[in-house]
Amino acid sequence: TAAVCPPPDFSTAQNFDLSSYVAGRWYIQEQMPTNYLPESQNYCVYAEYTLGSHLYGYEVSVRNHAEDVADPHAAHDSGNTLCAKVVDEASGKLEVAPCFLPAFLAGPYWVVDYDESAGYALISGGAPTQETAGGCSTGTGTNNAGFWIFTRQQTRNETLVT
Repeated sequence: TAAVCPPPDFSTAQNFDLSSYVAGRWYIQEQMPTNYLPESQNYCVYAEYTLGSHLYGYEVSVRNHAEDVADPHAAHDSGNTLCAKVVDEASGKLEVAPCFLPAFLAGPYWVVDYDESAGYALISGGAPTQETAGGCSTGTGTNNAGFWIFTRQQTRNETLVT
């Protein structure tokens, strides 16, 4: 039977605490390839966030870092060019875009699950609306795309990530 996308039971984090979420670096243990994070750059990937107001109503600075898988591991770092707008803090819904773009052009960044004490977060580029053989997925473009497994520790914890 065809999947219903997004699944009726799909939801994001509950009682999300943005301040604790942005308090430290997140290391990406697994990620779905997107236009801006292809598999070829899936090495030493991390994200950092800082609270603060910006033009167009953005409230969070976003820094993404990735390196090429192949030697010499060239770095791809967003620096201070990305910003996030809080859409619904309690449910972990934000939108991210280059800071120079108006917020209505930002794409969804949804915290699906988050546990600071366990040190992990699951991030989706919005609701999984694409039907796939295995169920539902987000897209692979720029907005409404991607899925990430974040941990606070750089070294992969197989028990936590598996």
